Amino acid sequence: MALKRKWAKMVSGHLYGWSKNLSATKRRGILEKAIKKSSYATIVRRLNQLRNVTKDQSTKKVAQSDMIYLKKKYRPDTN
Repeated sequence: MALKRKWAKMVSGHLYGWSKNLSATKRRGILEKAIKKSSYATIVRRLNQLRNVTKDQSTKKVAQSDMIYLKKKYRPDTN
């Protein structure tokens, strides 16, 4: 029997105050602090899930740009 894949629960606050309405500098500062508390992989997964689940195009765009920023900063060898 194949395993069923499920979406993780979207829980408010798991991105430590990240909001599309904040400036890029503030958003990225929040994400950098969140990576210190959790891990790079966890934070990128949460951003990716938000990007995939939301229907708001501006949220998708901002989440994608922040993911690219984090990838360049924390995984420069994979660009």
